[in-house]
Amino acid sequence: MLLDLDSLRTSDMPVPAGWRSRVVSDGAGFTVRGDKTAAPDVLLSATAGVVVSDRIEDVVERLRSNGVEPRPSAFAVSALLQSGLVPPPHSEFEDIYTLTMGDVVRVSWPDDRPRLDFDIDYPWFAGRSRNDGDPSERKLLDLLTAATVADLDAAGGSGFLMLSSGKDSAAVALALAEAGRTDVPCVTYRAGMDDPEPAVAADICRRLGLEHRVVDAPADPVRVEEILTRFFEVAPRPGTDLKQIPYVFATASAGCDGGTVIDGGGNDSYMGYPVTGRWAMKTRLRLRGRWLRDFVQQHTPVDSPVNYLARSRLETMLAGRLLRFHELSRFMPGAVDAGEFWAGLSQETARLDLFDVYAFIERYATPPASMKKHTLSANAIGCTASVPWCNHEIADYYFNLPEEHRYDRKRGVNKLLLRRMLLEYLDYDADEIGKHYFSFDGARFVARNRGFIRSEIVSCDLWDRDRLGTVIDWLDAVDTRPLLHHAILTLFMVSGWHNHSSLDVATLAPNPAMGG
Repeated sequence: MLLDLDSLRTSDMPVPAGWRSRVVSDGAGFTVRGDKTAAPDVLLSATAGVVVSDRIEDVVERLRSNGVEPRPSAFAVSALLQSGLVPPPHSEFEDIYTLTMGDVVRVSWPDDRPRLDFDIDYPWFAGRSRNDGDPSERKLLDLLTAATVADLDAAGGSGFLMLSSGKDSAAVALALAEAGRTDVPCVTYRAGMDDPEPAVAADICRRLGLEHRVVDAPADPVRVEEILTRFFEVAPRPGTDLKQIPYVFATASAGCDGGTVIDGGGNDSYMGYPVTGRWAMKTRLRLRGRWLRDFVQQHTPVDSPVNYLARSRLETMLAGRLLRFHELSRFMPGAVDAGEFWAGLSQETARLDLFDVYAFIERYATPPASMKKHTLSANAIGCTASVPWCNHEIADYYFNLPEEHRYDRKRGVNKLLLRRMLLEYLDYDADEIGKHYFSFDGARFVARNRGFIRSEIVSCDLWDRDRLGTVIDWLDAVDTRPLLHHAILTLFMVSGWHNHSSLDVATLAPNPAMGG
């Protein structure tokens, strides 16, 4: 739904009910907030009137109807390739902003011209919890069940669950069974024949009386190209999460038609993510001095873990082994050093303790990226995207529980009440099962689909084709240096989006300094 703030401010109409949690009028202007669980994004533009929407397609259509052709942002493209994400409030397009958890924009019209004042009011810092909630496994399950059913009903009653066999998606499977929705199948992606997830997921479904389907990545290169090209064509934004490709394969192969794709993510931000020794070490072991960091990056391979030493504090918590600025600037005209953005933000947050630093970087990383991965994949098969854990009532309830029922900082263990709920109602012992990830052998995928990947990259006019030699060499070296697939696949996904998406255009915006 597109909301026109210019029209709203000159009328007596109130803010529509569906927007009242995100848009507030004070008579002289509006305060616009991103969704506190990052589902969905709030998109804003002030170029052809001030408009907000939860669909970037609506904003692009409004701009084009007013003679403004959106162009990809040089800063955004640079950030995608160096950091794996576009930091809010930026979006992939100039003239469009993305508001996510914590983003606040004050919109006013001095001299009848729109003015945007941005701020951050992050809701999930540890000190903001009331720590006074009543911990109840039954209440948590009831809330999750109600949220899951509400999402299904909103999508017409049909859909399927992406069941990774981890805690979060297992809990949603339990909620489906609690609601009697045994008609909703569960789909598990199999990364390889030795992948333990399908067996764990199958056992969960057997005990709950749910249908279980296992899907594999297509082995036929023609089918791979067909699925991903279709994804590129309908994706309004590039999906650069390293799990985007297998997620696309899983949803495309699920054998379900219409409805909603349910995902178990979205709760890390408010449930807390205690920092383990590994993360604490990465944030502390950093090189001091810009010249030394530049020297290390210039003289170490992109797939070397030594690169973490040359990153700023917040950058150490982002995806690693992507392109560095000196590599990107060789073949991308107008490339921007995204590291400068993260270095500045690291200085601004220097006084936060490490626990809150990790919470804060979540606003940029996991939830927004996970939501985009899920939404893009669901929309590509004509479905909506459902994330029950992003229900505000669940988030407020869980976040305000006493800390000892949410996480154990000393042991680095989180989601304590969720773990107890699963053990009580599903006999699911999270400690025994361990951490399960949605895995993907990216290096093998690159090796099997070199021709398609090379074609998309070299045909993309965002790059200087004559200077892509290093990346092309990486394609041939991935057999012996498998971690190169991180940078290759990120570049591939941006290239494919730019080559095929109906919302993209051929030229970069001329002002790359916007986000530096």
